[in-house]
Amino acid sequence: MLQIADEIDDAVGAWRLSFMSLRSEIGLLVAGSLGFGSICAAIAAGAEMQLIVSAALVLSLAATLKFHRSPS
Repeated sequence: MLQIADEIDDAVGAWRLSFMSLRSEIGLLVAGSLGFGSICAAIAAGAEMQLIVSAALVLSLAATLKFHRSPS
């Protein structure tokens, strides 16, 4: 009986972990899209170049950190 409970717990844990990973990926996609969109809107609105470059650097830094954190 204890083995069955352990297997159910493992299955629920694996499902929960994959669900959290999926939510994280969707969140990153949305955040990246919003960041890219805001940079394009800033260019179209004629914002200062320093602000546009700093936003692009932050977006590329976030992508680099995500790449280094991803499993090999």
